[in-house]
Amino acid sequence: MRQAGVRLTKIIATLGPATGTRKQIKALAVAGVNIFRLNLSHGDHAVLRQWIHWIRRVEKELHTHLGILFDLQGPKIRVGKFEGGYTTLHSGQKVTFTTEKVTGEDGLVPVQFKKFHETVKKGDSVFLDDGNIYVQVLSVSGKRVEMKVQVGGRLADHKGINLPDSVIPTGALTAKDKKDLQFGLEEEIDFVALSFASSAEDIRRLRHLIQRKGKDAEIIAKIERKKAVRNLESIVAASDAVMVARGDLGIEIPLTEVPVVQQRILNECARQAKPVIVATQMMESMITNPRPTRAETSDISNAVMSKTDAIMLSAETAVGRHPITAVQIMAKTVETTEAFLKKERKIQPWNWFLEEEPPISLGITYSANHLAEVLHARMIVVFTLTGGTAKMIRSPNPMVPLAAFTSKRARARQLTLLRGALPFLVEADHPFLGNMKELFQRLKQQKLVKEGDRIVITAGDPPGVPSWTNVIRVERVP
Repeated sequence: MRQAGVRLTKIIATLGPATGTRKQIKALAVAGVNIFRLNLSHGDHAVLRQWIHWIRRVEKELHTHLGILFDLQGPKIRVGKFEGGYTTLHSGQKVTFTTEKVTGEDGLVPVQFKKFHETVKKGDSVFLDDGNIYVQVLSVSGKRVEMKVQVGGRLADHKGINLPDSVIPTGALTAKDKKDLQFGLEEEIDFVALSFASSAEDIRRLRHLIQRKGKDAEIIAKIERKKAVRNLESIVAASDAVMVARGDLGIEIPLTEVPVVQQRILNECARQAKPVIVATQMMESMITNPRPTRAETSDISNAVMSKTDAIMLSAETAVGRHPITAVQIMAKTVETTEAFLKKERKIQPWNWFLEEEPPISLGITYSANHLAEVLHARMIVVFTLTGGTAKMIRSPNPMVPLAAFTSKRARARQLTLLRGALPFLVEADHPFLGNMKELFQRLKQQKLVKEGDRIVITAGDPPGVPSWTNVIRVERVP
């Protein structure tokens, strides 16, 4: 197994034309990537299948576990095609948006979403091209919507549309998503990201499709709609993990609110013991530049200080000029920030721990973390079949690694998302608690512990019960 060292925060990298070779995938993994994101908005199944094959090959070569994340496109609303590939909208100009099957031209913008004219109303704000262009609805007549350009710009083919003032009458899963999902499940992917989730019911529908195929890929809810922020608590409860998708979210809500909402999501995920990913524009300037801006490294550092589980690179590694360097700088920034945080070694207080009858697993979780803190333990060791124990132990944000022993390879790959988790694969009936010598040998082989180190061990007995943790012990490495 590749030693993860002291870095607790995981790194997700998006594959694309800049990194879609076995050599580049291996270089990204060596640089520090834990999970590879495959963006289903781009790339056909033949290309994605080849990438998946290479990821699994690299995984074996490096003797590690690498996660694969399928990011479903979702009901993304886009403009159509224009004569010449683009049109220019000028501030103050009046333009017509239409759902008719036409080619766009000066003053005419085709929209691919068939119910666009039924969804918007007079006065609604409409943003295009990731918020770079802003228009406002003047009137609706049949399939045509008259707009006034408030902030103009160049609008190219198939750019996205955001409707923050509208209720979009469509579910989070499209026909394309369902085909992509079936393909991904057949290829044994580890995570499925649901774009534009608005409610817990969206998550439940997706889980039903996954379970119907006999699979257990984990669901990551992308919070990028205003409605999703309102339904945050129930969405987190229904999901396996959450992504703060700041791109579309920053259009759906005021930009000034995004940092606060990000922290709300992090807090709620910690409360419910769910991993969280911070994404979008983390190192945007490195798409073209060899160095990030100071603001970008600060953004990474702040996410780490907030104890996010993972940070994600999108275009930086998919189409950027410096994908490997971007990962290396991100990893170094994380390590520098975590070195600062480890000086205090403080875990987060459990504000909800003062319930009248907190569950036993919660008490064990808090105690294990507190023991690791006061005894200066080198790490916490967990035995987990479903992943629930590991997620519970991670929730107070310990500043030590989490050696997670599991009997399922798929679970080991899913643990690559969990902050601080170092997955170890063992036999299903392996009696580690009764044979500590072998446990110490495994940890020593990876140079994770040395003689005299203290470790805190937790497990569920009997094993296999989700989120059931009732055993805790402290050992000194012989």
